[in-house]
Amino acid sequence: MQVDSSARGSVVRLGDHTSLITALSSIAVVTCFIFPRIAPLVLAGAAAALSIVYLLSSSWNAGKDRSSSRYLLRPEVPFIAWGLVACLWAASPWDGFLKAAFLAALVLSAIVAADALPSLNASTIEAIAKGLLIGFLIGAIFICIEIATRDGIRRFVLEYFPDLERGLAKHGTFRNGVIQKVSGAYITRATTVYCLLWCPAILAATLYARGFAKWLCYAAIAGSAIVIVFHPYTQSQTAQLALLGVSVVLAVSLLAPKLGLWGVGAGFAALVFLIVPLALAMFAAGLHEKSDLFGSAKARIIIWNYTAQRIMEKPILGVGTNSTRYLDEARPKEEKVKPDNLFVVAETRAHPHNVYLQIWYELGLIGAIAFAILGLSLLHRISALPRRIMPYAVTHFAMCMAILAPTYGMWQNWFQSIVVVSTLTLIGLMAPQISSSRA
Repeated sequence: MQVDSSARGSVVRLGDHTSLITALSSIAVVTCFIFPRIAPLVLAGAAAALSIVYLLSSSWNAGKDRSSSRYLLRPEVPFIAWGLVACLWAASPWDGFLKAAFLAALVLSAIVAADALPSLNASTIEAIAKGLLIGFLIGAIFICIEIATRDGIRRFVLEYFPDLERGLAKHGTFRNGVIQKVSGAYITRATTVYCLLWCPAILAATLYARGFAKWLCYAAIAGSAIVIVFHPYTQSQTAQLALLGVSVVLAVSLLAPKLGLWGVGAGFAALVFLIVPLALAMFAAGLHEKSDLFGSAKARIIIWNYTAQRIMEKPILGVGTNSTRYLDEARPKEEKVKPDNLFVVAETRAHPHNVYLQIWYELGLIGAIAFAILGLSLLHRISALPRRIMPYAVTHFAMCMAILAPTYGMWQNWFQSIVVVSTLTLIGLMAPQISSSRA
C-alpha cells in the first residue's frame, strides 16, 4: 500500500505493488468468510495499528494542527463515553469496562483511519477494490455451496479436523462416527459478513470494474444474493430479510438519493426510539403464537418482550454496560421454566438478539439518545457525498441498521469489527470520488 506523502501528512509506504495489494486484499476478505469470528478482529487491529502510525506521523509533520481533539470532539464520542460511564453500575464493572474500552478503541481508530484513507493514491485503491471483488465472489461461492449442501464443506473439514470447532460434540449430530449435521451459527456469521460487504462489493464493481467484467460481477453478486434469499436451506432469516429490504433501498436511492436518505433516516430513528413499544406490541398481538412464523422469529418476539419489560424498570440509566449476560445468569432456575404457551423461555439470554433493545436495557434513554446522535450524524455526512456514490453509502447504512435489529449482541467484538471494517472499506473506495468532487 502506498500513501501519498503530500496528502494530509501521511507517512506509510509499502511500495507500489498493485498485484500484491490485490492478492492480500482478496485473501483478507476470504478469511472473513471462512473465519468470521477471527479475521475481522485481525483486520480491525491492523487498521488500528495503521491509524496510530498515521496519527503520530501527522502530528510529527504538522505540529499541533493535528491534535487529538479533532478526533475526540466527534458525534461518535458521547456514545462510547456513556458506555464507559455506565460501567460504574454494571453487574460486572471490570468486564463492562473491557468491552466499552474495546469499542472506544475500535471507533476512535476507525475515525483516524477514515481520515487517512483519502491519502491513498488511486492505483492503490483500485487494487484494493479488485481484491475486494475477488475475495467477495469467492466467499459468495463458498456460502452458496454451504447452503446448497447443508454445510457440506464444513462437515467434510470437521470430519478430519474436529478440533477446529469448540464444542463440536454439543453442536453437531453424529451417526456411526460421521458428522450428519452441525450448528447453523457458523454459516449465519459468514452470511452476516456477506451482507456487510455486499454494498462495498457493488460499489467496487461500479467504480473499478469495466466492460464485461463489470456486468459479470453484477450478475455474480445478484445471483449469490438470490440464492441466499430464496434457497430453502438458508439458515439466516436475518440475511434474507436484510438483503430483500436493502435491495429496495438501493433501487430507491439510485433513482432518488435524497428520498432514500430520508427514508433510511426515518427508519433508523424509529428503530432507536420505538423499539421498546414495538417489542411489547408484537408480543401483545400474539405474533409469537402464529403457526406460520418460523421458530427463531417466535423466540425473538418472546425474548424482546421480556427485555422490553426489564427496560421499563430502569429506563433512564439502564442496568449498566455488558450486564445482560450476568443478570440473566443470576436469575433463579425456577424462573427459567418454559411455560406451555410459550415457544421458548422468557429471558434476555446472553444478549436479546437486538442491539437497539440492548442499548436501551444496558445504557437507558441516555445511551439511546447518544446512539441516535451517532447514527444521524453519519447520515448527515452521507448527505454531503457526491450523487454518484451517495446511494451506496445510504444502502450500506441501511444494511448495518437492518443487521443490528434481529441478530447479534452489541458487545460481540467480531461483529463490531466487521461493521467497522466494511464501513472503512466503503469509505476507502469512495475516497477518489470525494477528492475529485472537492477539487
